Amino acid sequence: MKLESSDNELYEQLVELRTKKEELQSLLDQGRHECCDHLVLRTREFGGGKHFVNQCQQCGEQRGTSLSRKEALKLNAGVEPPLYDDSITIEREEHRSYLSKSWNNAHAEERRITALIHGWSFENVQYSFTQEQKQLKEANDRLSELLTEFEKEFGEGKVIDCLIKQTVSRKKRKYIERQNTTKRFSDEKELKSWFIGKFNRDFYIYEEVSGIHLAEGVNVRIDFVLYPRPHLIEEGFIDEPFGIEVKYFKQESGFTHKTSRGIWQAISYNDCLFNLNGHEFKIKFCLLFSNLSFSAETALIKNLGYEGENDQMEWSGMLHVANHARVGVLSVSGDKELMKGWVMRFAGGTYFSSSSYNNEVSYRRSNSNTINKIRIGNF
Repeated sequence: MKLESSDNELYEQLVELRTKKEELQSLLDQGRHECCDHLVLRTREFGGGKHFVNQCQQCGEQRGTSLSRKEALKLNAGVEPPLYDDSITIEREEHRSYLSKSWNNAHAEERRITALIHGWSFENVQYSFTQEQKQLKEANDRLSELLTEFEKEFGEGKVIDCLIKQTVSRKKRKYIERQNTTKRFSDEKELKSWFIGKFNRDFYIYEEVSGIHLAEGVNVRIDFVLYPRPHLIEEGFIDEPFGIEVKYFKQESGFTHKTSRGIWQAISYNDCLFNLNGHEFKIKFCLLFSNLSFSAETALIKNLGYEGENDQMEWSGMLHVANHARVGVLSVSGDKELMKGWVMRFAGGTYFSSSSYNNEVSYRRSNSNTINKIRIGNF
């Protein structure tokens, strides 16, 4: 990248690089998946024979043991499954290697521009970074030796108790700092207003749509029903309505109680029949949009180091269950002041995303299986 002397231009380049890093990190994160959601039956030949196995179509790995020929033919409508595809793993690793290398290059360029803005020598910055890594390793080795001595004198239990207390103390301090510096949403009303203002360019938005739960006959009202605008359909977005339920979650108290109820509410909407202008329909999937859709507020979900108390893990676990009911989250790149893109995430993968870079908006469908796979019974 050619650098100009103007600080303003340097700052602009810095913003572009950070946006690019976010996009690359998002693509790397999309590679995380639950293999069980992407398994297909394949014929694997090795050891002089044929083996019928389940292969993940995301990472290319075999999952589980071989099936008998009889079982395989029964599951595959009497036809021998296609051959195992070794190219999936190779292509995935090549793609991830490319993304990782691109991220590292952008990060190095970011540090170089930062050094120029502050008038530092980039070589000195690089040297300092290397020295810091070396010092951290030495400090970690010393700490390990101290803990070994501690354990010999007081036992493993006391060492663990001490480490937990120290961890909690330091995490609490960092947590309070985040609380004081994060620009947060205040309630659902603010979230809804923000949502409409940002997403009406990509979707037709219908508010407070009434419906009825098909199994229980209970009247319901979902916050939003969305329908993709033509430019999204051209990019591969499904030509069907879907739901958005808006929630405000207070990270400091009652977190599990409120988030579990919010997720269940979204799950229940997938089994409802809605009515809009006399037209009855079911939604294809439902997404939660909340203050946790923003990374700065997700960072405020508690994980202070207490044993048996970790709201971050509980939130992740609930989203994995929600994934099987076609419920995910609508995440935002950037913050409430400047949105740089959005991602429709499910615990089993990403469905669709949008990103803005250099004043150009791009769209990408990642994995349609996240909204199309039927998960009923033993799937």
